Amino acid sequence: MQSFCIPSAADRFAARLLADADCQAFGLVERGYAALAQPGGTLSTALTGLLVIAVAFFGYRLLLGRGILLSDAVGLTVKIGIVLLIATSWQSWQALAYDGLARAPTQVASEILVGIGAPPPLESLEKALDDLTAAGVGYRSRAGIASPWVGGPAAAAMTLNVSVVLLTLATIGILVAARVVLAILLAIAPAMAGLLLFNATRGMTQGWLGAMATAALAPMFVLLVAAIEFAILSPMITRLLTEQAAERFETASVMPIGLVTIVFAIALVVAVRAGARIGHGIRLPRDRDSSAGREVAASGAPSAAPQLQRQLLLPPPARAPAVAKALESIARREAPAGAARSQFDGRIASSRGVSAARDGAAGPAGSNVVTLRTEGASRLRSAPRRSRAAARRDA
Repeated sequence: MQSFCIPSAADRFAARLLADADCQAFGLVERGYAALAQPGGTLSTALTGLLVIAVAFFGYRLLLGRGILLSDAVGLTVKIGIVLLIATSWQSWQALAYDGLARAPTQVASEILVGIGAPPPLESLEKALDDLTAAGVGYRSRAGIASPWVGGPAAAAMTLNVSVVLLTLATIGILVAARVVLAILLAIAPAMAGLLLFNATRGMTQGWLGAMATAALAPMFVLLVAAIEFAILSPMITRLLTEQAAERFETASVMPIGLVTIVFAIALVVAVRAGARIGHGIRLPRDRDSSAGREVAASGAPSAAPQLQRQLLLPPPARAPAVAKALESIARREAPAGAARSQFDGRIASSRGVSAARDGAAGPAGSNVVTLRTEGASRLRSAPRRSRAAARRDA
């Protein structure tokens, strides 16, 4: 791949690496976006087809009478406008996304550091790397051919070299990785924009936005944590160099530097993880139909619409026999309990009563009354009782 810009002429390693990464990332975003969004290309044709399908689905729902509101039409119009803005206008996308995501978080971190009077983290990093490298050379010259695993100056030199590597990876490494990842995500914007139109693919667009927010917030967290780290490391490194200038190579002055470097490397990972949690908190709005369906499915309650439709489709005459049958079954269950006192000699919802109920169901509303007929009266038991108490009760 050809270079998109002239390499930076900065003397410092960190400044030169970041400048080159920014330049290459911007070139990747600009040219990659132009390649995907060019008129007549494969992606432009696919995006046009997705727009046509989205409008066709909306018209199909409108023809079926799916309860579409004015807000649904406005929402579809807004989504189409956003898709066209992202996929067809590089100037708008550059001002909205690249300048806002790639530069705004770093600017926020710089203003915070200026407000607290802290030096720029990159300058502190360069000075720390130079001092630690020089101190490591001094310890290594005293160690000779001794192994670093036996302690002494050789172990101190290895600790300083490992600290230099950890500082570089935890600061410059994360900054460069965030810029490159953000550039790739911004370059594929025309491909991701069309996925916003459908509920089935909207999760991919949401994940894409979350990944961009994470890559944009990571440099801000790295710069702020690095400023705290260098504020702690600077006095230690100064004391180490003072001892070396006095020809004193104390191993005890090296170990705290290595421990602080390891601790803040872990802190930087946790800070980036926190930025990822914030970035993935983005939630895109859903359509009314899909939101209602998810709520019903999550609650486990069946929808009442099919039952209501079945009840509405059931004609009134068909309800009268069902009511009569239910009353008859209730009376049959309660009959044994009341037989001890009296016998209810009647027929509940007899064929004559059911016929009357069916005939009445065809009348005006409210006339579906089930007739309960009772014939005869309660009769005393004719068979002789076996106990005197029962005989007295019958008398």
